[in-house]
Amino acid sequence: MHRIRCIILLLCTLGLHAKTPLTVTYSPQNSCALTGSSVLLTCSYTLPPNYSFSRGYWYKTDSQKHVTYVRASGTRTEYSYFSPECRVRISNLIPSDSGVYDYRISRHTTTLQGKDGVTLYVSDAPRKDCWGVSYSSTSFCASRGSTVDIPCTYGFPRDQTVTTTHWYREVENGQDPIDLHLEEDYEGRVEHLSTEEHNCTLRIRDVGETDSGKYRFRYKTNTRGGAFSGDVVTISVTELQVSMTADTVTEGSNVTLTCDTTSCYLKADTPFIWYKNTQPTRHRAINSTLHLNPVSSEDAGSYSCAVRGHEQHQSPEAALDVRYPPRNTAVFVDHHGEVVAGDSVNLTCRSDANPPVHTYTWYRKTGNQTSLLGGGQSYVVANISYETSGLYYCVAQNSVGEQHSAAVSVPIAGQGFAKYVAIGILVVVALLLLPCLLCLSRRKSNAPPTTGSTTISQQQADSSPVYDDVLTSDPSCRRNTEADNDVQYASVRFKGSDKAEVGPYADVQRLHTQTAQEDIEYASIHLSRQRTLPNHHSQFP
Repeated sequence: MHRIRCIILLLCTLGLHAKTPLTVTYSPQNSCALTGSSVLLTCSYTLPPNYSFSRGYWYKTDSQKHVTYVRASGTRTEYSYFSPECRVRISNLIPSDSGVYDYRISRHTTTLQGKDGVTLYVSDAPRKDCWGVSYSSTSFCASRGSTVDIPCTYGFPRDQTVTTTHWYREVENGQDPIDLHLEEDYEGRVEHLSTEEHNCTLRIRDVGETDSGKYRFRYKTNTRGGAFSGDVVTISVTELQVSMTADTVTEGSNVTLTCDTTSCYLKADTPFIWYKNTQPTRHRAINSTLHLNPVSSEDAGSYSCAVRGHEQHQSPEAALDVRYPPRNTAVFVDHHGEVVAGDSVNLTCRSDANPPVHTYTWYRKTGNQTSLLGGGQSYVVANISYETSGLYYCVAQNSVGEQHSAAVSVPIAGQGFAKYVAIGILVVVALLLLPCLLCLSRRKSNAPPTTGSTTISQQQADSSPVYDDVLTSDPSCRRNTEADNDVQYASVRFKGSDKAEVGPYADVQRLHTQTAQEDIEYASIHLSRQRTLPNHHSQFP
């Protein structure tokens, strides 16, 4: 019997508890906010007797009566399941956030729900019946020296009148906010871009590192408690710096330079200008990057960047080193005046290279034979003689590559002149002998056949030289008149040589002089009048 009474009492108690609802009060019951702004929904509640808090959840019912669960840590919503505080913040509002929001408490398998909820209406345009401040963004990044614009709109109930509006910088010590126009550090640098109602756009010019911080827009109306502050807007002022995929590259490769920021990211469409050695570069940049492909040695230098329109605030310079093999390698002969036998000549190898040439090697080429002479940037050809003649060249080498110079010769004074004199003698002799040889050849080809005895007797009876007959008997080789002159002989005289006879028709003489230089002094051709020869001297009819 006692057990039955206990069971009945327990059932009655549970029934009473189940019928006791969760009491929730929302403030305000209706809220209007602008698109892009944020809203804080709050409430208070009373739990049934003997019912303790476990978890709390927010739900939204839209105009179609669809109920959705509001995530506690979503991208735009924020509240805690386990906190007994009845509040939720929704940021960056969009029209689809409109609806009725209610708060529910859950314990084990039981969920308590209050009556009604708070109605939120999100407007995509300023309305006088809506409280709220809307920003295009709540975070702004600006380079030092640039200008920051914060687009802003606000709304308020239509039965109220706005009395004051101002931007202020949020402080940590709880001091009253101060209008930016009244702060000395912002004097002459801040302005409201529009005087239109509902427009609260702010501009800050020539921003510096000290301007980084949190800002709010606040307005008041003519009713008690009629004040509203927008969400926090963060401004970050950054410096520029140049980064490279590599600061040392080889000519012909590629490298990318980027104009980076130190503390935040600028807008993707921010225009930049690039400088090389303080002068605008000839390369075209794409957004914040500068591509050098392929890299040439002319691209080496110090690079900096700036936001276009704020060129006076350039980034620190960053050096690009371009390495290339030796080029323009050449041999220079260090000697004054003519080189004579026994002298010494200094040869120097010069080359343009980065990194500088670390090895120079010397070679001498004689005919088809090449000899290794040694190393070093300079080479001395000592005790010059005909044995040291040849073509000299050097090879310059660094860590990137090598290059051969053009070959140079080290001539000795007079070495080439004797060659030209000998060639001249041979040419003159050949020119003098050529007519005689032609005449001999023609005479032999025209001679009739004769007996041996007749020829011998005629030759014995003829006391004139054979060449006299040749020069006078052949009609093709003599003039028709006695006044004509024929070449009889030629003599060529030289300096610094002994007498030498060349050929049967040329008397070549060398005249000894006090100098050792060989040179042609003169050439003379002696002419004599031909006499009419007797008929018995002619061997041909």
